[in-house]
Amino acid sequence: MSKFFKTGLALVGSIFMVSSMYAQATIEEVIVTAQRTEQSLQDVPIAVSAFTDEMLAERQIEVASDIQLQVPGVAYSANTFGGGGFAIRGIANFATAASADAGVEVHLNGLPLGSTSTNEMGYMDMSRIEVLRGPQGTLFGRNSTGGVVNLITARPDLDAFEGKAKIQYGKNNEKQLDLMVNVPISDELGLRIAFNNFEKDGVNKNLYSKLADQPFDNRDSYMWRATLQWEPTDDMTVTLLHNAFDEESSRTQTDGVWCQTGGNLVQGCVIGGAQVFQPIHPISNGSTVPGLLGQTLGFYVPSNLTNGTADEGRIYAPLAADGTTPLLPQDTGTVPQDFFQSNVWGAPRHDVQESTSQFIIEQDFDNGSLTYAYNDNKRKFYRDTTSFSEEASGVRWSAGVKASALYRPASDPGGEGLPLGYSNSQIAANCVVEQYKSGIFCPNGEGVRGNHILPVSGDAFHQEIKSKTHEIKFVSDLDGMFNFLIGAIDISNNTHSYYDVYASGITLNALSLPGSIGSSTREGMRGAVLCAALNSTAAPCSQAAVTTGNLLLQNPVVVAGAAALTTAIAGAGGSGTVRPFDLANDMISRVDGLYTEHFHNITDAYKLDSSAIFTEFYFDVNERHRLTAGLRYNEDTKGVSVNATFYKVPVISNWNSGAAGAGGIGGDCGFDPTTGRAKSATYTDVPGTGGTIQSTVDNAACFTAGLDSAGARTIGQQVGMFPGGTVAQGTTNGSAPLGALPANNADYDAFGIPTIKEFSETTGRLVWDFQINDDTLFYASYSKGFKGGGFNPPFNAAQFPDTPFTFESTKVDSIEFGVKAAVPEVGLIANASVYYNDFKNFHIGVIRNETAINTGMPLENMGAELELYLTPPSVPGLSFNMMMSYATSEIGTFSMVNPHDLGGHYRKQASTGNMDGYTDWHVSKNFTANSFLINRDAMGTTYARILDVQFAPVFAAAAAGGTVGDGGAGDAAAATANAGLAATNEIYRALHCTAGDGGTIAANSCGTKKALTLSAVNNTFIPFESSAAAVGYGNLGQVCHNFAAVGGVNSCFPAALGGTASVAPTASLIYGGPGGANATNTTSATGMLLPSLVNRATGTSLQTGGACGLFQAMVDHAGDVTNTNQLSLAAGEVCATTVVDGKEVKGKFLSAGLEQNLTGNEMPYPELTMSVGLAYTFQTNNLEVTPRIDYYYQSDAYSSVFNIEAQKIKAWDEINFSLNIVPTDADWNLRFWAQNLTDDRNVTGSGVGNSSVGHTTGVFVREGRSFGMSFGIGF
Repeated sequence: MSKFFKTGLALVGSIFMVSSMYAQATIEEVIVTAQRTEQSLQDVPIAVSAFTDEMLAERQIEVASDIQLQVPGVAYSANTFGGGGFAIRGIANFATAASADAGVEVHLNGLPLGSTSTNEMGYMDMSRIEVLRGPQGTLFGRNSTGGVVNLITARPDLDAFEGKAKIQYGKNNEKQLDLMVNVPISDELGLRIAFNNFEKDGVNKNLYSKLADQPFDNRDSYMWRATLQWEPTDDMTVTLLHNAFDEESSRTQTDGVWCQTGGNLVQGCVIGGAQVFQPIHPISNGSTVPGLLGQTLGFYVPSNLTNGTADEGRIYAPLAADGTTPLLPQDTGTVPQDFFQSNVWGAPRHDVQESTSQFIIEQDFDNGSLTYAYNDNKRKFYRDTTSFSEEASGVRWSAGVKASALYRPASDPGGEGLPLGYSNSQIAANCVVEQYKSGIFCPNGEGVRGNHILPVSGDAFHQEIKSKTHEIKFVSDLDGMFNFLIGAIDISNNTHSYYDVYASGITLNALSLPGSIGSSTREGMRGAVLCAALNSTAAPCSQAAVTTGNLLLQNPVVVAGAAALTTAIAGAGGSGTVRPFDLANDMISRVDGLYTEHFHNITDAYKLDSSAIFTEFYFDVNERHRLTAGLRYNEDTKGVSVNATFYKVPVISNWNSGAAGAGGIGGDCGFDPTTGRAKSATYTDVPGTGGTIQSTVDNAACFTAGLDSAGARTIGQQVGMFPGGTVAQGTTNGSAPLGALPANNADYDAFGIPTIKEFSETTGRLVWDFQINDDTLFYASYSKGFKGGGFNPPFNAAQFPDTPFTFESTKVDSIEFGVKAAVPEVGLIANASVYYNDFKNFHIGVIRNETAINTGMPLENMGAELELYLTPPSVPGLSFNMMMSYATSEIGTFSMVNPHDLGGHYRKQASTGNMDGYTDWHVSKNFTANSFLINRDAMGTTYARILDVQFAPVFAAAAAGGTVGDGGAGDAAAATANAGLAATNEIYRALHCTAGDGGTIAANSCGTKKALTLSAVNNTFIPFESSAAAVGYGNLGQVCHNFAAVGGVNSCFPAALGGTASVAPTASLIYGGPGGANATNTTSATGMLLPSLVNRATGTSLQTGGACGLFQAMVDHAGDVTNTNQLSLAAGEVCATTVVDGKEVKGKFLSAGLEQNLTGNEMPYPELTMSVGLAYTFQTNNLEVTPRIDYYYQSDAYSSVFNIEAQKIKAWDEINFSLNIVPTDADWNLRFWAQNLTDDRNVTGSGVGNSSVGHTTGVFVREGRSFGMSFGIGF
């Protein structure tokens, strides 16, 4: 059945049902302000639901999430950033940016609140709540493309003193106190004060034994409101209101985490897998992935997984001293197995303070009323989270890390383990990012949050908002056929926010750089310095590289430092002159850390100035026909000041005493007293410069273990010591930044993108309503809505140059038909509507590696809604209510990257021969645990060459009965093997064209061809794990492991090549490109796997370092060898996607992801929702007793726009019950209540995390069965 047919059927059925109900009497009115003036609910030509204070109590509507159970087309879901949000008719905010606006606006007494704590606050002392469905842009303005939720507070009653008190107690030690006092101070002045205090133990339980006594997921909040109303004349009302809310608790943001353990570190959790609570693949997130680079993890646990092709013994783990006992902690019931269970090393912190002040003047005239309103809203919000404790994970630090000075003993006050850098302005005020005093670098250890025996992580979000609104409007009350409304509004908003991610794996790498990161960083910086010396922007240089290099070469401190070193050399009897170029290269060699060592994304300021004028005209054609025409002009001016830092600035320290002489002169790595050159680098004259300019590479003598381990032979960074020294040797604290943090808006400024942007639009509506009779209204409306665009978060423009910096406004055209009818003789009210919305540039966000980008897509959505309320006079005391909604949608022509399926492997996206199908790409992770795509054939061919370089001499020596380095037969055989490589292997040629190989390759023979270092070759494709992506949702990715170098299993090679798996493969599982087997047979024609972890390089070295550097070497040296390869870079082609002359050029070898076609897909919301409620009041003695039961049903729904069947949110229902007892001769009440009687775990929403968290699925769940009682008294 088509969507249009189903919508039409719902419309016809609703109109038939409602229009057939006819009577001449009237029913008690419910007054609403849906058209900005008080009217009867049944007279308003808008789909609106309203709940009085009594209805809120009856239907157990206490918090935002309860509204969805009573209103058609409404959903509510909390989010991890604290505010939560409504969706009406499927329309919500799907964008992720500080400047992104809501799709449903929350108003307080008709004034917009903006970002508000709807997830935290309860509905205290309300007059009513109105839910307007559909675009409300004309009267309610911006951000109401889905609708409006208008909260109307109770005002003082000037006629009588009254008060109320209520206490409530429920499951999980829920305690609630409500107080209200209404005081008529005089005939003209009244005061109303309301107070609420709420406390509750956590529903989510932390299983971590060491925190068993600490509060977890608890609630502790209070709210109060004071309203002063002055009526100096019969025609004037002045209202002053102040509302304050405060919560300091440890509430968790999600109610469970689904994961079917993935088959490899790239997969993390299986996309479309079983909705179970298995542990994430232990080496797949930002806490643990970096550990593979530095070989800092003691063992590697693929959980209960087998090799993708053969049983490898399932785990690699060291043994205890007895040689048999595995050093793995056993599960003792501490691993979460269900919703509302956690096992984390620290309780979350959840703090909210929000205050709202309002000043409203209402003046009535003979021909209308004038209202001025002012709203001042302030909100502060902070939350943080932590990761699994040691009781829920089997990963530990290696013996090498435990032996280092960084690892703290059990006697340390912070406990045993490696310190975690975890600081922000809310928990460590002295740790200032901009002063190089953040995280692990914060002085005196203030940025450390505990020591940990395993890699751990956490994140934090803070937001502070100040908003002011002024509105003035006049509503006419003219005799005759014509009336009007006219008004203006001005909104100013200032937001400051940040989001941080912390992980001990990246903390350790920042302090003790592994070779894979260090060599890439040094290579990129050496290249930038060379480009600056050449003053060349020609490839492989760029303007960005020249600018980066000049920051060093032209730095006054570097210039002065070079002169001082020259003087020191002369004083020691040397003749060398140290140039800024030499000092710069020495500094680059001394890179041994990175700052910031945590991800820090800050919106220092987001400013909004929004102004609008609006008007509506009402024309009563006759007694039964009315036309409404409205217009609104809205102008938003948005400005941002933003920044993102992570590994942005290399940090250096002094050479240790064994590496350089006094003052950094002499030794293996100091300055040469004869030439003035940095001995830590190897110099090669650049052709055509007459020997005045040199290129440089690392000198292996200055790096531990031949460049393959921790890095430079320096003093090293220390915990609690911020980089505040000078750049030259001999600083007091041995630590200095090598560069500067980027300024706010640097990414925007670099591309000439203005950081102030206007978004304006004229919207309006046209309505015809037809009063069929006194109790039946039919209406038809057309309206236009608008939601302003904004700025995407800061991102690495060199790495993602094809990404837009801004996103444009959303616009919607809406058509709605509705019927409102009453049948007084049977006590029935029935309202029905049908709608169609056409969105242009509907905002949608997608995470692409390090950042979330927003864009727009075409969207149509449509549906029908029905509300019934029955109180039959023939059955006194009986009431029945029902709501039903049907909604569907269709995305227009649109494609985007799925961040959880970059290559379309799960979706089995076919290739059309243009590198756009899953078979063309391999998925790898970089050292930040973010995934990217790499050309499968290019990687296979290149990796086959690298394995030949690594194994050919070893195998040859072994075949000759010796070993490499034995000085005999082994070395002779190895030399013969190397000679063969010189003739056939491009990687070997690139490794030796600088220094020569003592054979056929001469020194300095590189010319313009790419030269490689041993570090670049060994630390680009990390060998510990090789994998292939899962093909098809719900499948495990294939995997093999090679931990032979650290004494572990090798399940990638057959036994003849050193394979040690319990069931070794018959041939190598490694893919060797189209050629299949390489010279050493370490790859094979049947191999499918390639390394999971790849050094991609970033910034100025993206096109020339890391994987691109290897591919460039393959291309450059192809003509020097007899073998052939399929790699080529023609003129105009690039390795990784970039922008050339303002146009995007697609990367040939590296990609951030392939777009998937979403045309025709549905939005992620249920098609059908329905609720029914039944109550009956009867009297016994002097008591009125009212039992009430409510039932809610919601159909299944997709969890994302990618419409993955395996990830659908299942249909769910909920049954709630209450029993209310009220005496007929006293003013008290007693209520017993129960929610979710069947104790179901009803999932309301889910979201798959990005690759840096291993694709875990965070799940939001309605609370299980809860019950309690309340006692209230009036006075």
